[in-house]
Amino acid sequence: MKKFFNISLLTIVALSTLSLSSCKNEIDDIFDEDAVTRLEKAKAEYTNILTDKGGKWQLEYYANDEEPGYIYLMTFAKDGSVTIAGHNKWINYIKTGSVTTASSYGSEVSMWEVIADNGPVLSFNTYNKYFHIFADPYDIPSVGGATSDDDVNEDGYGHEGDYEFDIMKYVESAEGDTLFLTGKKYNLNMIMTRVGVNQPVDDEVYMNEVVAMADSFFNAKVPQVYINLPNGVRWIVKNGATSILKMFREGADEISTAETHNVIITHDGLSFMDPLTIDGYTIQNFTRQADGSLLCRDDHETTMTADPLAVVFDNRNLIWRADFKDVGGRFAELVAQLTNELKAYNKSTLQYAQIEYDRATEVYKLSFNIKKSTVKYNPTYFFTMEQVNENQVKFNVAAEGDKMGETYATKCPAIRAIVDELGSTTINLTANSLLAPVNMKTSVNGNDYIVWNLQ
Repeated sequence: MKKFFNISLLTIVALSTLSLSSCKNEIDDIFDEDAVTRLEKAKAEYTNILTDKGGKWQLEYYANDEEPGYIYLMTFAKDGSVTIAGHNKWINYIKTGSVTTASSYGSEVSMWEVIADNGPVLSFNTYNKYFHIFADPYDIPSVGGATSDDDVNEDGYGHEGDYEFDIMKYVESAEGDTLFLTGKKYNLNMIMTRVGVNQPVDDEVYMNEVVAMADSFFNAKVPQVYINLPNGVRWIVKNGATSILKMFREGADEISTAETHNVIITHDGLSFMDPLTIDGYTIQNFTRQADGSLLCRDDHETTMTADPLAVVFDNRNLIWRADFKDVGGRFAELVAQLTNELKAYNKSTLQYAQIEYDRATEVYKLSFNIKKSTVKYNPTYFFTMEQVNENQVKFNVAAEGDKMGETYATKCPAIRAIVDELGSTTINLTANSLLAPVNMKTSVNGNDYIVWNLQ
């Protein structure tokens, strides 16, 4: 069962007006306290809510509608202090003085209070350098940490972020406690979710997990992903790694129809800043599934995935590399054998193997990077790739490699055995994530496998 608690000044005014009507006695029976008293009770209620059950909340924070969202972990104490922890590039800027894509963790204690204005307001009323940076009215630095002549001067505006929030509604349910907020000055909607009720939460570990979650959702090396609607229609999503999604209906003209929407990566999934309606479906919140895909919590049908694994692996613009640190079965045996053969042949060592498409010859190349002192050798073998189904491919290996490849195949038979093993049967594909499949396992069966990493 859900419990709702909601109060605003508009409600108070409306009720005060109603008390002057012909229904005065009935209204007085229900609201026998004045508006100020009710508001004071609401302040106390929300103060208790925020500090209850450990007082730890995840805030989905948006500074404006042009930046991605940022996750903050807040721990409210009854003495009026709050510990605010985050992990983003602006915290890294505070620490290093340079704006890059790098993200850093930071935590600082400041003060908070529920005050009365147009209803109860959550106010962070002392400066917290890791949070109030979004409300500072200073020019936003460009990449590199300094402004340039062609930068737009935001001096006096900054990010235009809020640090005080109208408390709109509280929902208590079995799925988790939620507070719905609206920025007091810029009116952006935000959500706070209670965490750490059943087990202690370490702020830095939690925020590191948020960053890792973001990496598992979108990767700049995977060119595009899809929103898959229940009616079979797909929307193409690009630029996911920036958290400013460029989206358009599959088959539509990208230039004239693409939309941009900012999202926030949470500890457990992804959320759009506002509900988004596409092709008649309204979506906003997604939860990560065990296979790495995202499932919409709003309709429990819409998903976000990348192309099928066979399509990704057979993408001629991508390069895959195996360092042989994650290899098993027959391939592990052959790599060990090759290591010994290389040492005996010319005292060289195996660094990695790489698969890439050669546009000049219109075939794939499998090259082995072998190092002897400061000299590198790259015996190479050729093959074409056939997509058998969504999760399987077949290598059609050429009888011969290049000149160096044939030399090494003679001197170190294990290297040719690895090539032949890959081309002997249909190869099964599995990945770390269906949304960002940057680590692909190619296996002949469950035990004989090589893991390839997207470069």
